Amino acid sequence: MRRFVLWLIPLATAACIHPITQPGPVLPDRPGFSDMPDVLPAGAVQVESGFTDDRAAGVRYQTVGEALLRVGIGSGVELRMFGNSFALRSGGGAPSARGMEDAKVGAKFRLTEMPDSVHGLTPSLALLVTTSIPTGAPGLGAGVAQPEAHFAANWTTSGPFSFAANAGIAKAFDGAAWSNQGSAVASTSFDINEHLSLFAEGMRVAALSGPSQSATYVDCGVTVLLGEQLQLDAHIGRGISRGVSGERSFGFGIAHRF
Repeated sequence: MRRFVLWLIPLATAACIHPITQPGPVLPDRPGFSDMPDVLPAGAVQVESGFTDDRAAGVRYQTVGEALLRVGIGSGVELRMFGNSFALRSGGGAPSARGMEDAKVGAKFRLTEMPDSVHGLTPSLALLVTTSIPTGAPGLGAGVAQPEAHFAANWTTSGPFSFAANAGIAKAFDGAAWSNQGSAVASTSFDINEHLSLFAEGMRVAALSGPSQSATYVDCGVTVLLGEQLQLDAHIGRGISRGVSGERSFGFGIAHRF
């Protein structure tokens, strides 16, 4: 019931804002590690969802859902509600677990916006703040709220390439102790045509304090636009640093703007 009520909050907010008669283009924050600085306009609603299969050290972790509801409320701000996923963990000699992960709530704030036709060093920039809500199943949820914040930037070029970067901090709880983590993401995308794009990116998670370990990951994939309001995606990734070099993942998803 609590999860259902949380989903109603951004939907009720959207209903109180003047409606958009015709949806604009989809502005996805998936797939991959990075978020984009695009903020939905007032009254716009977008839903993103997907599936990921991750395998490391004999442990298989699958997430079904990866639900993100985004609602523009105006003045360069959007609300974000992460229903997250139904997760299944098996293997590795530990008991299997299944159930819902922790939900999250957050917001995105536009700081600067550069038209795609303007190519320079100044990026489009946004600040994203999020906190988890301890709604997850035993063994899958943290049991406490975990806050995080990061900046998202994007640069376009006169050609088919564009570049993006994220940088942020987060607090993580492993069930026994807190850690402070920093993260940095760099990504590039290549537009084959107006419907099909390729992307590649790398992410570094740095342990700043506490028992967490630093790790580096890479991934790549493809996105397909089916009209202006619908995007499909597929991606593969792996860990490349000590401790995660055996980790492999793949997934796919969808984003739709209403």
